[in-house]
Amino acid sequence: MNELLPPCTHACPVKTDVRGYLAAVARQDYGEAYRLIRANNPFPSVCAWVCPHPCEDHCRRGDVDASLAIRNLKRFAVEKAGANCAETPRARNTGKNIAIVGSGPSGLTAAYDLANLGHTVVLYERNQALGGHFLTSLPTYRLPRENLQKDVEAILAAGIIVHTGVEVGRNITVKQLREEYDAVVIAVGLQESKELPLPGADHPDVLKALPFMRQANLGENPATGSRVLVIGGGDVAMDVARTALRLGAGQVTVICIEFREVMPAHTSEVKEALEEGVSLVNGYGPVEVVVDNGRLTGLKAQKVKSVFDSSGRFNPTYEPDVFITLPCDTVILAVGQGPGHEFINGSGLEVNARGLVIVDTTFLNTSIDGVFTCGEVLTGPGLAIAAVASGHRAAMVVKQYLNGGKWVTAETVQDTIGVLPSAVADRIPHHNRGEMPVLPAALRVQNFAPYELGFDEKTAIFEAGRCLSCGLGAQVFADKCAGCLTCQRVCPYEVPLVEGVARMPVEGCQACGICAAYCPAYAITVDNLNEQEIKAALTAQQSNTPLVIFTGQENRVDVLKSSDLMTVMIRVPTVGALQLEWVLSAFENGAAGVAVLGCRETSSRHYGGDGALKGMLARAKGLMVAIGLAPERLYYCLPEEDENMVPLLENFYRKLQLSSTKGVEQP
Repeated sequence: MNELLPPCTHACPVKTDVRGYLAAVARQDYGEAYRLIRANNPFPSVCAWVCPHPCEDHCRRGDVDASLAIRNLKRFAVEKAGANCAETPRARNTGKNIAIVGSGPSGLTAAYDLANLGHTVVLYERNQALGGHFLTSLPTYRLPRENLQKDVEAILAAGIIVHTGVEVGRNITVKQLREEYDAVVIAVGLQESKELPLPGADHPDVLKALPFMRQANLGENPATGSRVLVIGGGDVAMDVARTALRLGAGQVTVICIEFREVMPAHTSEVKEALEEGVSLVNGYGPVEVVVDNGRLTGLKAQKVKSVFDSSGRFNPTYEPDVFITLPCDTVILAVGQGPGHEFINGSGLEVNARGLVIVDTTFLNTSIDGVFTCGEVLTGPGLAIAAVASGHRAAMVVKQYLNGGKWVTAETVQDTIGVLPSAVADRIPHHNRGEMPVLPAALRVQNFAPYELGFDEKTAIFEAGRCLSCGLGAQVFADKCAGCLTCQRVCPYEVPLVEGVARMPVEGCQACGICAAYCPAYAITVDNLNEQEIKAALTAQQSNTPLVIFTGQENRVDVLKSSDLMTVMIRVPTVGALQLEWVLSAFENGAAGVAVLGCRETSSRHYGGDGALKGMLARAKGLMVAIGLAPERLYYCLPEEDENMVPLLENFYRKLQLSSTKGVEQP
């Protein structure tokens, strides 16, 4: 049976280890967070700004209070780490060469993977710069171009050869490329905006979304009138409307067939557009572009009765004789995208009745041996991160093709962890989601500068700490379990089931580690609690280490970065998981003192705070007295809300030094 994936990773097209990099952010290991983010995604800086984060939509924390701000945490981690991540080692040159047509997310991903496999990869791009829709379609207030450039440069560092300003189908054909290269991958994306067959739609002031955004992004300042009307209800329509405002349009209105609650645009995109002054007309379908004496004056639209039919398909019906006319002098169509056909010229590729290239969507191959496709030209419109996943698969297909295999191995499908039980959700303390600070709308519309200001470190660490660590919970060694019910007694979420031996349902276990700390038979292990690393850290400490500090995930301040104290910092999922033997082992291995940083209920992962911890510390002090150690060398620190713990620890250290000079025994 395959390992169950946490829902966030399962929802991600490239299966990013979200759980892993959030844990790294929580412990302030930003280099590791960056490594995990980039492991399956060569666009960490881009996705940190523009990914529509399907992971958040499936986050089980949403069943408690609100889903994690995963994309915002990704941005924080990427910016904190910089590019300090080891590059993927490249294999020895294979002598094979591959042409990639298009430098969007799928093309660049395929190129990167194939170059790292040791193949010579040559990229053909019709624009003068790389990035595809990242470059030409996304407004700079959403994606700063230096972020795109950072990712592109890291990809090209794999040794990819680039030819820009070359349009395949015009300057060179796919057929010619296939004669020159061992394989060709077509990743041209969806280059054309769809049209609407409306009376008056051929007027020169009826524009298309993609050419409009391309001009705006390349600094060509497309001409619009003072009253702009955008047709469409998706994210592209929102981008077009907000861009038109920034270009100086006095009034911008978006009209779409869909009612507000079923608009395809993300809720946040609609909300921000409205904040900036965009007007929204829902539930009306365009009927005619109104032209008076050669001048575009408005759009006539009909009221929608329903958007979907009984089977759930998009099939609008309209109220008879209910129309409105919206005044405007520019109409911009944002009603979908389709593939360009230029690359087909002279290619020899078979096309269907609609003029589209015939492709096997499972194995990505076309009618020409050795010519493959990937990205939106294959899958249709979708998420950029899905295009990255398609690029990875294309590289796999080409790898096997070049090795003499006909078909690529089918993708492994892994199941996800089930729904969080409501009884467990009720026992998890609520914490507010960290919200991204943004510039006021009145300032945002004045230019194309990014308006999301980013998390500060305190917010990011606290937000990452809200992660439930789904799937890293407790497991029972059945041959050791005595069925004593201790785990049931101490679990703050009432998860364990004991029927002869204990069982920890993965859907409910919160990976706090408390049951493992209290199990008298040592029959429980927790994936989120690496006992071997903890024991190694205690054993490796030097005899002159003044302090060993035990802290839980709840305490999100790294005292090592704020103090000159010589310390060994050991983190556990929650301080209640601290085991007695670790405290005693710290003294055995030379610690002058041990500090345990407690947590209050307002910051705890469970109700009750760290109340159970105090009993264990009392037992530890009793044992210390029995073996001749001063109990004052074990310090329980419970700071006030937002209190800096460093001065408390420094004061404890001074007391240790003072006790030492007065002859208190040291180990």
